[in-house]
Amino acid sequence: MANKDPLERAKQTLEKLQGENAALQKQIEAGSALEADYEKVVARQQKAANKYEALLMRVGDKHSKVHRVAVDLGGGSIAQVSTELLNWGIRALGRWSKDGVVAQNVDILQGAPHFVLGLGLYIAEMATRKDPADNNGELPSTTREVVSEATKLFAQLGFSSLARAIRVRYADGKQEQIDHAALAAEYRELQKKYLELQAKSGTGGR
Repeated sequence: MANKDPLERAKQTLEKLQGENAALQKQIEAGSALEADYEKVVARQQKAANKYEALLMRVGDKHSKVHRVAVDLGGGSIAQVSTELLNWGIRALGRWSKDGVVAQNVDILQGAPHFVLGLGLYIAEMATRKDPADNNGELPSTTREVVSEATKLFAQLGFSSLARAIRVRYADGKQEQIDHAALAAEYRELQKKYLELQAKSGTGGR
């Protein structure tokens, strides 16, 4: 019994030390995991901050004076030039057709196709444009902005020409009705005078 006591005590001490060592190891592992999690959080925050900073720089570039002038002038020039070229082609086709359908509707054709085509392209561009929130903050390219501006102005120019053509046709139609009514009244007056003269001529003959 006397010989076993020291051995037993040594064994118990060893087991106790092993238990404390295991608990310490767990604490160290937990601390390492916590540190790793903290580093991951810091890395994510840094990545988000970098992305936000880059987004702010892109937004700033998109709203700079140089960028806005480039988009506005680029889109406006494309819309104006394409409108003039298309109208020139329609007028040439109208002259070629002489009294055909195109010649009779040159004014309408210089507005309606532009409005329909421009509006359709503008809607298509906006419908296919990705939302920055769903595209990692990516903003539309300068090319897409120029195309959007050009199609919008192209449609507006077409609508303006179409409205003017309809207004002129309405005014011409109204004036034609007035002229027709005046001619009809003049015809009735002349007919009345003719009948009066004819009546007088017949009476004088008797």
